[in-house]
Amino acid sequence: DPWEYITLGEAAQLRGRTFSAEGYYKEAQRLFIEAGDRQGEAQSLKSLGNVHSNRGGGAAAENFYRESLAIAREIRDRKIEGDSLNNLGLIESGRRNLDEAERLLRESLAIAREHGDRKSEAISLGNLGVFAGEQKNYDLAESLYREGLFIEREIGHRKGEAISLGNLGVIARIRGEFDEAERLHRESLAINREIGD
Repeated sequence: DPWEYITLGEAAQLRGRTFSAEGYYKEAQRLFIEAGDRQGEAQSLKSLGNVHSNRGGGAAAENFYRESLAIAREIRDRKIEGDSLNNLGLIESGRRNLDEAERLLRESLAIAREHGDRKSEAISLGNLGVFAGEQKNYDLAESLYREGLFIEREIGHRKGEAISLGNLGVIARIRGEFDEAERLHRESLAINREIGD
């Protein structure tokens, strides 16, 4: 089953074994193509993009995300489309193509909301918060992080909750609110220890 290779790839990636993850995703891609499974092919391409993004290979990651996006639009898979747009938005943000980055991130958020995908919605809000923080719009960043945190707590997404708390801690530190920053980072740390991240 090619989906088992996707699961193995995700497990390898969580352990930092990116070359093993890449091998699993490529095998999944091969099997999906053989089976004519376009959704699976799009998922494997998106996963390969994540591997290259984690390694800092922006151009390779972008190519995989764009291929994934094209297939997702062809088969009308809005979940993979939204995820690919979100990932492309992060690449454009890193390149300082700010208008394009914001457009892509907001389109991803709109798709998540359209389909009631709360986890993807929270991730998109967090990424828009990072984007706002990089523009030194700290009030907007805090508002976006808090909105994402509310969703993550509502759906029990502990890893996302820890990330949002850490991001809110960064905002508090920038503002010189050191006691609040420490409280937020300690809460984030406790969750990460609890989930073994």
